[in-house]
Amino acid sequence: MDQDTTTLRSRVKRVAGHRLSRDVVRLGYGIARSAVDSLRARRPTTTRWSPREQRWHYHWPEGRVADPGRWKDAQGWATQGFYYGMEDLLWSDYRPGPGDVVLDIGAGHGGETLYLADMVGPTGRVLSVEAAGTPYASLADLVARNGWTHVEPIRLAVGAEAGTARISDDTHWVAGNVFGERGEAVAMDTIDALCAERGIEHVDWVKMNIEGAERDALRGMESMAARVHHLTISCHDFLGTDWGRSLEFVTSWLADHGFTVRRREVGDFVQQCYLYASRDGG
Repeated sequence: MDQDTTTLRSRVKRVAGHRLSRDVVRLGYGIARSAVDSLRARRPTTTRWSPREQRWHYHWPEGRVADPGRWKDAQGWATQGFYYGMEDLLWSDYRPGPGDVVLDIGAGHGGETLYLADMVGPTGRVLSVEAAGTPYASLADLVARNGWTHVEPIRLAVGAEAGTARISDDTHWVAGNVFGERGEAVAMDTIDALCAERGIEHVDWVKMNIEGAERDALRGMESMAARVHHLTISCHDFLGTDWGRSLEFVTSWLADHGFTVRRREVGDFVQQCYLYASRDGG
């Protein structure tokens, strides 16, 4: 056996040994974490490392999640560690309830979907729409893992008309947008078509966070506008780009379509670019 072969085998053994050691440590951490979290939550809560998948399996009170990152709770995973106060930011004007029909436009990895699935319950309906491939894969896995029959993950870009959009599939998908020239081609359609194809005649709440594409998304919601009761929209003026500036247009469009609009006045500039819209009597 030559020296190169011996060296290679030695390296392989070291790597395998390191991985085995790491897996053992993580398995032990998962057992300890599960015990602590279960005591705090006063209900079974598990954190388990999967050596085969090389990711953590979490079973929190909010639902089941599989992710390579280490998170202490569902809120941390949902906000990717930012803990920005999801309840207040998204649902300060309207909180979806049992039986509601909601659209999660720009669902990302499923952070909000995790909570919406429980809010509306099995009698409700959640359409979770995400265009970028990496977060969509996590979203689809989340829905399948929890067995939610009332939640539909949809890979689609929403726009003013049907066609194709090019999506940048950045690992940190909040940096992606539908204007990436070298991005991946993804089917695009309107919110009107999305609802019509599924027989949805009214929507109780819409969340829209699509990195500056909200103007075109609203242009594709002309037919459904009168049948949408509440919206929470993240405008992207804080990006400082021409395509991201949508606050003025979105505010005007919503008012012209019969909504009462309120801009968020607290938090940083990102949060102050949130709009809340409600239809009288909705």
